[in-house]
Amino acid sequence: MPHIAVSKEVGAPAWRIWELLADFADVSWIPVAGQVDIDGDGIGMRRSIHGTGDQPVVETLTHVDKRRRELGYTVAGSPLPVDRFEALVTVREGEHPHDSVLAWHVDFDPQGPQEAAQQAIEAVYTMMAGWLADAATQDRP
Repeated sequence: MPHIAVSKEVGAPAWRIWELLADFADVSWIPVAGQVDIDGDGIGMRRSIHGTGDQPVVETLTHVDKRRRELGYTVAGSPLPVDRFEALVTVREGEHPHDSVLAWHVDFDPQGPQEAAQQAIEAVYTMMAGWLADAATQDRP
């Protein structure tokens, strides 16, 4: 089972990034997300994110540690070239007070070449880090 770690430093405070991630039912920070269906609450809850594909991406919450700013989830129906996908994201303070470091640790089973799956995962989490930073630095309602 391959593992990849993707770490990105962003220009937004860790508390605000965590606030966005920790609300698992709200993915309004993902600009390509269409309709989102929520099933359940807390560990085990699922969010089905309808985007441009025929089938939604279904993410199931598996772990939350507020004190350590960690969130774990599995992904089914991913458009990425993977059969199994488990992720743990952490949010840490950056070098400067208004920066943070997002780190995703992903275990996956690739469909086809492992390198292609790793490149796709890296690209997705690079985009997600940017979307989170953009949402975290916008004026809050």
